[in-house]
Amino acid sequence: MRPIRSALAGLALGLAALPAWAAPAEVATAIPGAAKVGEARYHLLAIPLFDAELYTGNGGFSWEHPFALTLTYERSARQSTLLNRSISEMTGRGAGNARALAPLRAQLAQCFPNIERGDRVTGVSTGPNTARFFHNGVQRCEVEWPGFRRSFFGIWLDGRDGAAARLSAQLRGEA
Repeated sequence: MRPIRSALAGLALGLAALPAWAAPAEVATAIPGAAKVGEARYHLLAIPLFDAELYTGNGGFSWEHPFALTLTYERSARQSTLLNRSISEMTGRGAGNARALAPLRAQLAQCFPNIERGDRVTGVSTGPNTARFFHNGVQRCEVEWPGFRRSFFGIWLDGRDGAAARLSAQLRGEA
């Protein structure tokens, strides 16, 4: 009985040592030493839509440093839905109206495909005006737009009220 217990204990320790919270490969490559800061599940009317994870290289969130936001989808979504929602949210955050954001929408169309359940989309904020986007670990695009970091990633990271504030705080590691 003792050898079985020892083997099970060894297996448990071995599994515990696996980096279950390790950054996806695209994050680890873009941000050396990246570690998860926080995570949250986003629901709409009690229906889970995606799980979000925030990674940084310095252990904490700051708008002044690179970070990566990974969304793993629980539901399928059409590209047009993702684009419309992103532009609508950015408009609501004061980034400009839909007409002014039309060139950005064209850039984002290269970034976001139709999404299937289980797909992972990662945005790596490389600077205040730039980001790279990956779909299931494969880079799809680079975006350059004035104030992109705050106006786009703020959708998830700068929640101002209600459920959005709670989600943002969880991602930033504050809840």
